[in-house]
Amino acid sequence: MKMMKIGITGLKKNPLARATARKAIKILESVKVTVETDRNFLGKGKALEKFSSDLVLSFGGDGTLLRTFRELRKEIPVLGINCGRTGYLQAFNHQELEDGLRSVLKKEFKIEKRTRIQARVDGKRTGEALNEVLVVPKKAGRILRYTLRVARDSRDEAGDGFIVSTPTGSTAHSLSAGGPIVKGNAAVFVVVSINPVDWKHRPLIINDHEKITLSEFGNVKAEAIIDGQKRFPIKRKIELVKGKSVLLATREQKH
Repeated sequence: MKMMKIGITGLKKNPLARATARKAIKILESVKVTVETDRNFLGKGKALEKFSSDLVLSFGGDGTLLRTFRELRKEIPVLGINCGRTGYLQAFNHQELEDGLRSVLKKEFKIEKRTRIQARVDGKRTGEALNEVLVVPKKAGRILRYTLRVARDSRDEAGDGFIVSTPTGSTAHSLSAGGPIVKGNAAVFVVVSINPVDWKHRPLIINDHEKITLSEFGNVKAEAIIDGQKRFPIKRKIELVKGKSVLLATREQKH
């Protein structure tokens, strides 16, 4: 049986993540597993975009996992080891490291394909979101007015902002804004208007092959925020479509 090659990445400024990752490397190397490390995490190795592993272990929180997927170029499964506060997407906690690695080496984990959202701001691709794309006024406290188009339907809206969420992100910002929880592998997007002026504009669930466009923002400057990490100013419009899927490794439930 072919031995796995495992990649190691994580949040550099998190001491617990670094310490847990180094412990994992010792365990893996002791059983002759080939390990490649993210140089931006542990100071040696290679860039994450050049990884060629069979599986990548991400040490940190959910934000670290989102960043890992954004920087990987190849379709490699990523398994999260939670060393942060938020760990909804993590397979194991850092205190379960040895059990987690045992499961990894026995290949006792599931791989789920998760959809992302591709954002195009003013015609330019700006990145893909595994959780959500948030559109808000650049100045907090302003009312954002815009025209929303989903497929052939359009309507004018106004409120504090707008969210398009994947099923993965349906338990994050979208849920806090009143959106529904959606099963992770469902072929849908969740569309949520944040505090709409017109109360009739309730959250929508749409097919993930539909294109969503926001435009005609008027005098209020808008910006797009991808997975809470990347910000882009919007001058004319933002288009959101189904992006490239990623492979999320999750804990195998034992019955």
